[in-house]
Amino acid sequence: MKRIRLFAGIEGGGTKTILSIIDEYGNVLIESSGGPSNPWQFSNEDGFKIVAKNITQMVNDAIEKVSNRSLIGKEIYKLESLTCCLSGTGSKIARERLTQEIHSIHVDYKVFVTNDSMATVFSAFENGGMVLISGTGSYCVLVNPLEKEFKSIDEIELYSSGGWGSILGDEGSAFWITVQLIKYIINIDDNIVKPDDLNEYNELKELILEYFKIKSLREILPYFYENKQSDKIAAMTEKLAKIASLGQNKTLLDLFYKAGYELAIRIVSLIPNYGDDVKNEIEIVCTGSVFKSWALLKPGFIRGLKTQSVVTKFCLVEIDGNSSIGACILSSKLCSFRIDINLDKHTSKLDIIVI
Repeated sequence: MKRIRLFAGIEGGGTKTILSIIDEYGNVLIESSGGPSNPWQFSNEDGFKIVAKNITQMVNDAIEKVSNRSLIGKEIYKLESLTCCLSGTGSKIARERLTQEIHSIHVDYKVFVTNDSMATVFSAFENGGMVLISGTGSYCVLVNPLEKEFKSIDEIELYSSGGWGSILGDEGSAFWITVQLIKYIINIDDNIVKPDDLNEYNELKELILEYFKIKSLREILPYFYENKQSDKIAAMTEKLAKIASLGQNKTLLDLFYKAGYELAIRIVSLIPNYGDDVKNEIEIVCTGSVFKSWALLKPGFIRGLKTQSVVTKFCLVEIDGNSSIGACILSSKLCSFRIDINLDKHTSKLDIIVI
């Protein structure tokens, strides 16, 4: 009896984990979700063991559900591989450690671990491409065209800009936008700078106090140092975007302009890594909550793109839904198996910029 090959893929981070399983014909058999899977966020426990246990349990449950739908049963399917695209696994040490933890559970399929951006890359591109991420953090990654089969993550030619976290980087992210505003208001309070518009300053300061439920700016310190709440800090950017979209608050308009510029120069920094394959036109996947405010980012974004002259047309697209399907496709490629699947249905146009 011919067994049908299955390929599993996971996209996961600090909030949730999405698992998808596709068969060798490109059919999505199941999608399920679970809790966080960034191994570094389990501060009081061994996060790698926890994530390995949770992921393998998700896979086992999914395979059982798929098998129960088949009249023949579990014997008809063969799970070839699982590829985990997770935040917190950008370093080789982290990848190897999580892979080892999963193998220690004695799974009977190949396991690959890589960073979360790879799921997005392969959700949109057949053989690699560029992804710009701006959510709580920010990160730009380029996977150069894959011209031959590969059997390990280390064989993939990957370049990145950003992804250094909130202390060292994350420019243009939701966290960064909120922090820049808070720092601006603090500098006014400390008499380091003068407000351009006193009413605007008062409104923004009151907004910060109200959002964090504090009575003075000094009370904001625990959110950053005692029990850092990155998600809450980043989430304030959505409120800022709503006010900025009214077009009246110059401080916020300038802030989103700067964020757009910061994101664009991450793209520019990676263009030389295309090598001789660079063209006048490139396609970029933009993903993350900050791109919901694209109209506010666009002016600064264009200015950032104009700091180079090699590429003159940028086609920006967004992923429709989650990117776990990309993890499945990468999973099949790592097993030297090509699945014919229409990737266009997973993306939609954000914008086209010609400079």
